[in-house]
Amino acid sequence: MPDIQTICWYASYALGMILFLGGIFYLLRKKHPREEDFIKATLFEFCAAWILYLPEEIFNDVPESLPSLKMAESIFTAFLRTFNIYLGNDYSRIEFAGHPVFSSLYATLITVVNIVMLFFVAGLIVKFLEGPVQLMRMSLSKRRPAYVFPVCNSKTLAIAESIKDPRTNIIFAYGDREPGQTEKQRINDIGGVYVSGSVAGILDRIGRRSKGIEIFLFGDSEVSNLSELEKICDKVGAGVKAPVRIFVELSDTPWDLYDSFLDKHNTPAGEKLIINFVRTEESFAYNDLLKYSIFENAIQTDENRKDIKVLIVGMNERNLEMLKAVLHLGQMPGYRLTVMVLDESDGRKRLMAKLPEVYDECKTEGDAIYRLIYKENVDMEVLEAVGNEYPDFTFAFVNAGNDLKNTGIAVRLNEMCLRKGRKAGYRIQVNIEDQKICRSWDSDITERMDFVGDIKTIYAHDFITMSDIEKGAIAIHEVRYPEGTDRYRSWVSYCNNEYNRHSVYARTLSFKHKVKIIHDMYDPNDELKGTEKEFDIYRVTKTNRIWKIYEHMRWNMYTRTRGFVLADKALLDEDGRVDKKTRSAARVHHDLIHYSKLPKEDQDKDALELTPEIVKILRDI
Repeated sequence: MPDIQTICWYASYALGMILFLGGIFYLLRKKHPREEDFIKATLFEFCAAWILYLPEEIFNDVPESLPSLKMAESIFTAFLRTFNIYLGNDYSRIEFAGHPVFSSLYATLITVVNIVMLFFVAGLIVKFLEGPVQLMRMSLSKRRPAYVFPVCNSKTLAIAESIKDPRTNIIFAYGDREPGQTEKQRINDIGGVYVSGSVAGILDRIGRRSKGIEIFLFGDSEVSNLSELEKICDKVGAGVKAPVRIFVELSDTPWDLYDSFLDKHNTPAGEKLIINFVRTEESFAYNDLLKYSIFENAIQTDENRKDIKVLIVGMNERNLEMLKAVLHLGQMPGYRLTVMVLDESDGRKRLMAKLPEVYDECKTEGDAIYRLIYKENVDMEVLEAVGNEYPDFTFAFVNAGNDLKNTGIAVRLNEMCLRKGRKAGYRIQVNIEDQKICRSWDSDITERMDFVGDIKTIYAHDFITMSDIEKGAIAIHEVRYPEGTDRYRSWVSYCNNEYNRHSVYARTLSFKHKVKIIHDMYDPNDELKGTEKEFDIYRVTKTNRIWKIYEHMRWNMYTRTRGFVLADKALLDEDGRVDKKTRSAARVHHDLIHYSKLPKEDQDKDALELTPEIVKILRDI
């Protein structure tokens, strides 16, 4: 039977091994270890080293005097050795008399335990310094423009990655949460920093010296976005001198609910705080239709008319915004718009509930001209309606499911066109979330297809903020309402509610296309280019009544696609108008009428003279 000394040596070895492996496995189980995890793992290794030193201290060099104190002294000495060992003391001096092989294994285990403990301590130091290092990086660059993200997800990472200017401060605020290793790597790759604490705390640190701060509330919940907005607005006060702009992503919440909130917080001169609500799908539609013209392949039916035939495959939020956009964009002199929607379900009634004054057909010049063909319960594998009724579409947007489903539908549409001998005159857009999958596809088959809608494009900074359209809209506004004149109105006061701002975006998008259409109509051969009369042709939008009429039709359709209806006579005042409060709450408007019935001053509002400055701005968008 083994003596007590042997039992103690083997027990210490076993317990030390358990604690040693326990510390390693504890840390390995943590996908994203925190400071306290490194501390706990280090304690495992410390205890392992302490237990392993006990037999050496208890059984070797036992003094003859005071043997009763030996146990307490040995435990304390072993405890101290776990500290002293890193000061250069020899920790290989292990001897279990009569067991040389075991002594060697025992000494090896002690060595490994201490090395691992050193690694854990180093990891703890790195973790401890990580926060201060990130804060230091943020503080050193706080004079730069700052982009702040309260959450880190695929959307905010895409926005941050699209910011190419290296002279910016990209900051992710993590609150109480620890960022994962993948998130840290991506943030480091784009030159960003991640700090604990709230956005309000970040504003405290950089709000006085930053050249400007943009905050993106793009969380997974509208509730969290709006809650964070309230906190930030409460914070932006005397302590924040930098101009702050906040972008808040919404999908279901009506903008109108926040009109008074914007009136309160958006400063008149735009020097302190500007809040913009972002409808991601609307931003997609406007940016997409800015780049890809629905007028490009319009079919010439007679000398004075071209037909635009849009096909929308699928019905969801993105497709709905595309439908809304083409309905008002298509109100253009010389063009007639037809839209066919293919819906796998029975969504026409739901569409009517959202847009009660968007009918199947409207053909009154001065009101609106379009035709909407809505096909319900369509089998996307067959697409019979396209082959039989709509084979000459000029622009198609396919978004009925996942990437491969959308691609399959687009390929079948392309096949239909090619079988009918159509080698040009149409464009097929395919909504693809991850464009990596289509890089190796046969270019001959996809020649007439454009792959759009990937998350990195939709959540690019310029895309999500409608930067191109807004810059153009602001520049045009400054030409129309120049500072220092009686006509001056600041952009912020002019577009201080979401309806006005987005309405101006829609108008700017329309006029961008009008510049090209007017040029093609009146000077197709560039005969006037470089002459004094180069811009004279564009003044037709002010002098020719037809352009005023169609601008009213475009506004008419835009307002209807926002869900507005014509105001009942009971709501009108003696001037025939609805007060702003009722108009917003009931979504009614007194101007949803024929152009000829508008008062003269309202007719004049529909004129936008395309001056040389405005034409240049529109061409540069």
